[in-house]
Amino acid sequence: MYDVTTDKAMYDPGSKVELRIDLKNKLGRNIVGGSVEIKAKYLQEQVGETITKALNLNNNTDLMMMANWIAPESDFKGYLIEVHVKDAAGAIVDSDTVGVDVSSTWTKFPRYGYVWDFSLNTNTTERIDKLKNYHINVLQYYDWKYRHHKPVSSNLVQWEDWSGRVIYEDTIKSYISQAKAKGISNMAYNMIYAATSGYDLDGVERDWALYYADDNPNGKGNFSFKMSDSTSTGITHLYFFNPRNPGWQNYIFGEMNKVFQTFDFDGWHGDTVGEWGKMKTADNQTLYVKDTYTEFLNNAKQAIGDKKLVFNPVGAQGIENVNKSSVDALYAEIWPWDRDSDGMLYDTYYSLKKEIEQSRRESGGKSLVVPAYMSYDYGEQNPGSPFNTAAVMLTGASVYAAGGARMELGDNGNMLSNEYFPDQNLYMTEELQHRTSKLYDFIVAYENLLRDGQTETTNRIEFPAYASSAYGDANKIWAYGKKDSQYEIVQMINLLGVSRKDWRANDGQKETPQQISNFEMKYYYSNEVNSVWLASPDANDGRSKPLAFTKGKDRNGKYLKVTVPSLEYWNMIYMSAEDSGCETDPSMKEYVVNGKFENGQQGWTYTGTADHGVDSNDAYEGSKYWIYGSEPYTASVFQTVSGLNPGTYTVSAKVKQNTGNPSSSRMQLTGYGGKPVYVSIPHGEEYTTISKTVKVTNGSLKITFSQTALGDTNLQIDSVVVELKDK
Repeated sequence: MYDVTTDKAMYDPGSKVELRIDLKNKLGRNIVGGSVEIKAKYLQEQVGETITKALNLNNNTDLMMMANWIAPESDFKGYLIEVHVKDAAGAIVDSDTVGVDVSSTWTKFPRYGYVWDFSLNTNTTERIDKLKNYHINVLQYYDWKYRHHKPVSSNLVQWEDWSGRVIYEDTIKSYISQAKAKGISNMAYNMIYAATSGYDLDGVERDWALYYADDNPNGKGNFSFKMSDSTSTGITHLYFFNPRNPGWQNYIFGEMNKVFQTFDFDGWHGDTVGEWGKMKTADNQTLYVKDTYTEFLNNAKQAIGDKKLVFNPVGAQGIENVNKSSVDALYAEIWPWDRDSDGMLYDTYYSLKKEIEQSRRESGGKSLVVPAYMSYDYGEQNPGSPFNTAAVMLTGASVYAAGGARMELGDNGNMLSNEYFPDQNLYMTEELQHRTSKLYDFIVAYENLLRDGQTETTNRIEFPAYASSAYGDANKIWAYGKKDSQYEIVQMINLLGVSRKDWRANDGQKETPQQISNFEMKYYYSNEVNSVWLASPDANDGRSKPLAFTKGKDRNGKYLKVTVPSLEYWNMIYMSAEDSGCETDPSMKEYVVNGKFENGQQGWTYTGTADHGVDSNDAYEGSKYWIYGSEPYTASVFQTVSGLNPGTYTVSAKVKQNTGNPSSSRMQLTGYGGKPVYVSIPHGEEYTTISKTVKVTNGSLKITFSQTALGDTNLQIDSVVVELKDK
């Protein structure tokens, strides 16, 4: 299975979700009498019945399979669709997931994207499909317009924008129709207060203009902005007008309504060039542009009727005035030299979290969209280079875990590194594309835990083996708590091995975090906890995994302890008073990744010349790992368990060796701080349990099953468990 996609980015409650499952059989054998099973999950709970479709697929052949799932009637809910491919014996041979957002409007859970290429014969279907597959549910149409003060051209077939790019009406309309068919809304970009040269010939009055105040060090005369040294149109500057002026408001609102009469846009995406200090009007009244936002936006929302309104206070300057306005969603372009209301620079991971949370409180629960352009200078100096995957993933995790959203993906699958969207300086590697796809699946599936009324907590979180911080400090695990009416939540972002806490990675450099596994978290909880779950975009295709836990109490309060299987970039742990049946016996913590082989060969490494694989035929329980060779061979399969606290551990497994007689067949334990130990695997017709106990002193333990045989000899392995006996 190489892809699972949906036909839309977002669905109305109760509507049909069409799934496309693309399969390619690379097993080396035909699948006859197999099946594809489809399950929908809301967080950890299955929703509705399992959908099962028959599967017959010859080796090295492709198949596109379609399936329908009817979305529940509940509004504003995210789901994870799990797809399992099984062979005739019922063994899972592959699996994948995809997120589904069931929401009647995009404004509660915005996932912003953009389009900018409006040239003739643009393949809008292909470009919209790429964005749909990332679940982008609203698009900014960047620089689609004729002029800032006159967005609709008098020639509606084609026109040149301010820079001389040729824009085609049919291309814009094709984008809009394709997007609407895919559940994506469309926002017409235009500044709220800008005009280009010749504005006085189009009905704009000079008396509405803004001027630098006499004591403003940023400039003199007209408040203007240089966009380019030269263009084919001769337009190089923007000139700005007073957003509070009734004449300007009536004019620009009228122009935007002409846009909606001409094109089927769903709303207005307003913009500025940021806060440039004290200004004055033609009659010598002084003001700061940011202080005009609330009044202007409230009047704009009323003027455009049922159309949506979004606005960008550049640098988040004046964002507090936007947060209390009537905008439908929040959006703020972040720059690292600007400061928040407390004087803190927007240059760190924590600064992004802080603004997202403050904007949520000030706006009554809205989720802030953050266009934070990655590796800006590096992209301009090294065009054609790849994005740094770690940099992008860590900034994304910082924003999404806090309850915000990113604005980064555009038409043709591009990612932004610059505020001028047609500049495509950096590209996404295949790894980054895959990780970003999984990340967007995750933020859809868990939107109700990420940005649906959650508030911050100060609950104590400890990691005995690692340094941690609640403020996104370098070389630490960044962990903090949230809660809602049902769950307590821990957001965990990995900054171990990351030497800087800047989000921008302006030089294109960022270390990949040190991945850790099987480490302890101690969490001081507030309400009763009877179940603990882990979800991550980096593991298990985003599925929720139950965690065993123990409870205790000390001078800091009531706590629970869990062993976290792994942390790559971002984990989310959520806890509930509902009893999930999670195992709480500490001796049953899952130190071994995929010890029952239910997820294929995940977590295990094979070396050798024999055939090998995972299936359910003659398994001890569920699935088994098998090795078989008709010719002489030596083979082994191993896993290194890390993050173990010092103590005595017993390793056990169910094994069966009943065909042929190997010269050597054994389990060996190494790398734990002591001498290698071995236990032989006996020949027999039934599964038998083998085990060995060792004292771990260095935090790790390598488990290897190896066999040497002359041929026609098998080995079957199941239920590998590491159990802590004593500390």
